Amino acid sequence: MSIEKQLSEAFKHNEASLHCPPSLDNRIMAEYERAAMNKGRNVYMMKKRRLPKVALIALVVALLCGFAYGSKLLFSDSTNQFSYQFNSSEAFHLKAETLEHAREKLQEVKTQLAPGEAAIVYMPEVFKDLPLYGVTNPAYIANMHEWQLVLEEHGLTEQLPESLLEGAYPFKAGAVDEHPLISLEENEWLEEMEAEKKTSNNDQPVWKLADSTTNPIMTSYISVFEAEDGEAIRLSWQIYDEISKIEGFTSPSTEYEKYDLNGKKAHYTKNNQSLLSENAVLQSVMWMEEKDGQSFIYTVESDSPTMTKEKLIEAVKSLP
Repeated sequence: MSIEKQLSEAFKHNEASLHCPPSLDNRIMAEYERAAMNKGRNVYMMKKRRLPKVALIALVVALLCGFAYGSKLLFSDSTNQFSYQFNSSEAFHLKAETLEHAREKLQEVKTQLAPGEAAIVYMPEVFKDLPLYGVTNPAYIANMHEWQLVLEEHGLTEQLPESLLEGAYPFKAGAVDEHPLISLEENEWLEEMEAEKKTSNNDQPVWKLADSTTNPIMTSYISVFEAEDGEAIRLSWQIYDEISKIEGFTSPSTEYEKYDLNGKKAHYTKNNQSLLSENAVLQSVMWMEEKDGQSFIYTVESDSPTMTKEKLIEAVKSLP
């Protein structure tokens, strides 16, 4: 059953007890232009003009009321313009063999990308209703001064630390990561990839280069800090200057804890089904701030197998 069919039927089943405010249409147009489902680092964009009005309202109500895909709220956060909600759902749980196969395919595609390139990969075995997945190979800048200038050019004027945890993790490199957002409107690409997969006689991944001029992107500014033993911590920023709401989804096995970060809410997650990390485990600490009418998402994360939660939290607290 398609996503639209599932949401429409769920909406009809629950419509007797649901009351949509008159302003809902405006909220849909303003806030759900970028409605997304995020698995690991991937985001799927729900385009409003692809859905009839009743299905679109069903989508919004389903997400707000928590019955989409049987999801369970892990945490939510917001600024005046931006709100983020992260849910766990059985629909995003992968069997061990599926997870490893998908990770191998994405890594295979990534090795074929030049620095700065991004690709969209066809992987129906991960989530059949949304079978396209984005992968990037960021172009890293090793010179810290040059990277600081790039950050300033993009409005990130705060001073980049030379190291984390009292010098144990010195700065290694930084990069602008332009991750492609997968639109449900990209039927032409999907049909081409489906046809290519059917005619292929091997298990090679089917993929196409993404173009940031034609594909919507999610931009992250990533700074990598690495210890002598290779254990790494990444500090990243995302900036939003429009009214936006993002819905994130993950496996129900994802761990979550809330922390107080100098009066701000910080959210720790440990995802053991990460598709794009060096290993299948990705630990992250995320928090939000608002400055000069812009919303900033800060993330400190690590996919190093020896990284502990306590050390990652300490790295966050040591930031200036």
